Amino acid sequence: MIRSAPVVDRKHMAMPHGRLIVRLIAALETSMVAAGVRALDGDLDRAIIFMVVARASEMLSPHGAGHARRDGRGAKAISINALAASLGRPFETMRRHIHALCAAGLCERGPAGVTVPEAVHARPEIVTLFRGNHDALVAMIEDMRSFGVTLPETRAHVCYDWHTGLAAAHDVLLTGIEFHAHRFQSWTDLVLANAILCANARPLVENRDLALAYAEFGTAPPDGLCQPVSTGSVARALGLPPSTAHRRVAAMIESGCLARRSRGVVLTERAMTDPERIEEHRTSMLHVRQILIRLAAGGFRFDQPAANYLDGRPAPLQIA
Repeated sequence: MIRSAPVVDRKHMAMPHGRLIVRLIAALETSMVAAGVRALDGDLDRAIIFMVVARASEMLSPHGAGHARRDGRGAKAISINALAASLGRPFETMRRHIHALCAAGLCERGPAGVTVPEAVHARPEIVTLFRGNHDALVAMIEDMRSFGVTLPETRAHVCYDWHTGLAAAHDVLLTGIEFHAHRFQSWTDLVLANAILCANARPLVENRDLALAYAEFGTAPPDGLCQPVSTGSVARALGLPPSTAHRRVAAMIESGCLARRSRGVVLTERAMTDPERIEEHRTSMLHVRQILIRLAAGGFRFDQPAANYLDGRPAPLQIA
């Protein structure tokens, strides 16, 4: 089974700025999924599976070590069973998506399992996807630092390879799926909820004082500070069919995850602060912390995050 990070000690579950960190992680994951959907011709499930296989293939960096491969070995294969177990999907569903990815030339299937071949990394659309995913991770870390979130110490003596950061970005995406997807009927629902959270919270994230005033799980922002968003806007930003988005949003409104307002929909406070949900957020954030610690071992400049950009800070995903 793929693991996004080592198991952590649950005795140390305190996480300052927890609600704020959830917003920042959701923005990264939403940006990555939207970019993946664009790169893979509008198929959300296959975009996620492709990015996970790319990470598992260890062409980005050795599993858990935090350093890009330099040994010249080929991609490491992962079985469809392991993918299905880690992503919580039926084997047959996973087999069907892998077959489609192989038919598109994005993956290869051999006796040992599935890989993303090295040549795929040179495709223009994959280059754009992976460089964008890396810079989206840098932006998240830059925001964390600006808001005073505790980050690992920089290891200035280690030379940073951006593929290490790309692997970390994919690990954060996998963490979100591992810890939160079970609450939703589909990955589409999870992605929609994340995107709606990002749009609702934009007035908070863009105002430092407000962001810090409502940075904890125990402090809910008033309704007037939550920016409703239309389902059509979310669908366009994510590259999803509007009919699918409207159908899934309607189902989440009925379940109580979302609420309708005069200018769109919002994520309900219950969906954000249910005790079990908070526990899942805290556990997943501890895994993200472990991912960032591995990233520090790979030479990432946590003392000066902007120095790690490949193409500069990406513009926020436009959900308006």
